[in-house]
Amino acid sequence: MKTDPRGRDQTGGAPLTTGDSSPDVQNDRNEKINTPTRNGCLITDGGTTAEQVLDDNGAGQDNDYESKAYGGSEAAIEAIERYVAEHVTDERIASSRSIANSATDVRIQEIGKTLGAHLRGDTPNGFLADVEVSKWRDTSPVKWVFTRVAGEADTRRSRQLQKPNLVREITRATGADGARYRMVERDGVRWERANTTIGWMRDVLAAVCEAVDYQPTAVDECEGLDRREWIDQLTRGGTTDVLERALEIDAPGVRRDWNKETLQTIHDVVVAGRDPSEVGR
Repeated sequence: MKTDPRGRDQTGGAPLTTGDSSPDVQNDRNEKINTPTRNGCLITDGGTTAEQVLDDNGAGQDNDYESKAYGGSEAAIEAIERYVAEHVTDERIASSRSIANSATDVRIQEIGKTLGAHLRGDTPNGFLADVEVSKWRDTSPVKWVFTRVAGEADTRRSRQLQKPNLVREITRATGADGARYRMVERDGVRWERANTTIGWMRDVLAAVCEAVDYQPTAVDECEGLDRREWIDQLTRGGTTDVLERALEIDAPGVRRDWNKETLQTIHDVVVAGRDPSEVGR
């Protein structure tokens, strides 16, 4: 409602005093008071709560949620498949939160909605082909039952560690310097995050090259520089390029900081001592 400088309603009514309200405001209040509720939620036409409408349409989310046609987000599908590959040896019960906590940059809601879409048959073909999925319970928070029907879980230690502990174990094995750790919080959940400096990446790359006996051809072309001196001149992107060639892996998009999958491969080589041919992908 707009008022003029004297506090008069611009529709021409009398000035409002403390405690007065316009007819439109009062009617709006009456509508809210008379609107039926269920378990404290407003009910819309057809008996569906407003909360359910917002939830079905992904209100407030930014991960390409759609209503009943939602087929899962790419981030959630990747996180769920990785969780199953690394943790489901026979049968495992897990919450959406625990699956989200095992990954980075994926919301708990994405995990739940993607698994719900999978139960409806709306996720891509081939998704979770090696396991059967069911609900352990329908009450909140919902938990999911994964039963392996084919394949085997990857039980390598590197697959059981989150990024901060991967960084810690790689640091101990290589003597790399420059890792930093901090606690972050989102949606009421706290977890640890690891960040690495360019110096740490160079130290680790030098250890990888030593472990796999990799000599960049550019080193031979630089007179007066040994391999370590040459590595110390690399940028972050440059260290990733050399790492990919040394381990024969692909780390697309990893230019500023190595992601969990890249660190897992490094861990397999410099901590577990595996042959690169066993861990390359």
